[in-house]
Amino acid sequence: MSDSLAGSITETESLSDPTDITQPFGTGPVERAFHLLRTVADAHQALGVRELGRRSGLPRSTASRLANQLTDLGMLTRNTDGLLSIGPAVASLLPDGPTPRLAIEDLLRPLLVELVERFGESAALTIDTSAGAHYLAQVASPSAVQVPDATGSSIDFHLVAPGLALMAGWPDERLATYLSQPLTVATEFTITQPAAIRQRLTAAQHAGFVWTNQELDREVNGLAVTIPAGGGRVAAISLYGPAYRLNPDEQPTLGSTLVELVNQRASRLLP
Repeated sequence: MSDSLAGSITETESLSDPTDITQPFGTGPVERAFHLLRTVADAHQALGVRELGRRSGLPRSTASRLANQLTDLGMLTRNTDGLLSIGPAVASLLPDGPTPRLAIEDLLRPLLVELVERFGESAALTIDTSAGAHYLAQVASPSAVQVPDATGSSIDFHLVAPGLALMAGWPDERLATYLSQPLTVATEFTITQPAAIRQRLTAAQHAGFVWTNQELDREVNGLAVTIPAGGGRVAAISLYGPAYRLNPDEQPTLGSTLVELVNQRASRLLP
């Protein structure tokens, strides 16, 4: 899914942050993680990363990094606006605690983890919203070269693979309205011609997947498929990573492999 988001490819950050070693809650990553959890729990409302950093006393980069790790573990969860609250995995720490109703991002997180482990690229879950293709969750690639975290961002549909995959299921009236408006150009590879976009969507309907080539960020490609998400909703599962590593020329069967794997796993994970 040409699915980086803002920014270029970055090197993986170290967990330690030398700017916060004087904080009274301790210097270790475990101490800081629990401090972050307490901060979210004490807030009694969903928090953005900026506010979480302010309340916790942690640098914003540290708060963001730990929040992403805790979200991957299910200890925190993000709503459709990207705000953080206590996640369902916290209840598992209490033997007699209530069983939480899992959100779709929590149900499908094991699938994202499996995709990263199998294919070595970042994986994301995206839903269709009025603001654009909204990234509910991402699990980062273990590679030293990564793409930025998309979680909580809403991107114009035509710029990313999951957005195009979602568009492939739109009724013609909605599609015509979208294509009649000026479309954002992010890179020299961005496709904005209505006829060309319609052709891609038709191909996606037949193949079951869609590739993007550096259309949101240069040097970043994406691949996405859609799955039913319950209640008439549709979600998109995608892989994205450096273009030299993730592209249809190097991996011509990856699209069909992803379709088969996602459909099999999602049917087991979703109610």
